[in-house]
Amino acid sequence: MSAHRLCAVVREVTDLAATRAFYREFGLTETRPGVFASQVGGEQLHLVEGERPRVVRIDIGVDSADDLDEVETRLQSLGYVPRRNEASLEVTEQSTEVMLRLTVTERLTHEDTPDGRTELARDNLVPRERVRPLRLCHIVLGCPDIDSAERFFLKGLGMRLSDHVTGSAFMRFETDHHNIVVVPAPFALLHHTAWKVRNVDEVGYGGSQMIAADPDRHAWGLGRHAASANYFWYLRDPAGAFAEYYYSEMDELAPSPEFWDPDPAGPELPVAVWASPALVDAPLTPPLLRAPRSPEGMTPPLLENETTDRSSR
Repeated sequence: MSAHRLCAVVREVTDLAATRAFYREFGLTETRPGVFASQVGGEQLHLVEGERPRVVRIDIGVDSADDLDEVETRLQSLGYVPRRNEASLEVTEQSTEVMLRLTVTERLTHEDTPDGRTELARDNLVPRERVRPLRLCHIVLGCPDIDSAERFFLKGLGMRLSDHVTGSAFMRFETDHHNIVVVPAPFALLHHTAWKVRNVDEVGYGGSQMIAADPDRHAWGLGRHAASANYFWYLRDPAGAFAEYYYSEMDELAPSPEFWDPDPAGPELPVAVWASPALVDAPLTPPLLRAPRSPEGMTPPLLENETTDRSSR
């Protein structure tokens, strides 16, 4: 697969100061105003002030200029007109309204997720330091046309499908279960970004520290998803989306990208194996979907722990 990782996401937010403060506390390093780096992935979050919250651009890494040529040809076959130069390819996916920019980028080395200790100390058994996310591992986009978005990412960018869960398409570049997800929504929006940490302890510790500072940040967690088997804790950010602490030992153990290929005959999995509280008791619905312009009766993404029949697709 030529495209191999998420490099960065550029977001417009209406309250830049509050959103910057949130992500500093979340554990990202602000290298310059509005630009945040993870520990392994580099500068992966760019925040700019705008009139409405939205994802402006997602940057994706490929291995070579030949890969850009290949993606350009595939996108043209789908009716897209990419903008191409020697260094990059840019194209806007219509349903999510997000520009994708592909550039030749070095692959990340495998993260050293264990804590590296060689002996035990009685006063150093559990995390006490601030959680610092390793990298951006996935982005979840709401859109009104799942089929169109799925076709773009799978047939255009060459991603692989991992699962369909509650009507949402989970897609990947390499051995992570998912890097980009599209979920049903009445209009384009950012549902959440997920940031990988070193272990489930850091998921719990990071989440508990964030809500100790502001209980209204709590959205859902601690829990464990079913399809990807990752541990999670979701927090509300000031820009109307969620930020997720994420850890999955399954991503690290997957021997190849093909490991996550779904069984067409298999049952659709629930959103979570376990979680506190149950999802049906605390819908993970972005504030934008509760705004007046959201059509009455529209089912929010990831609302219930239920399956969706996709046999007609």
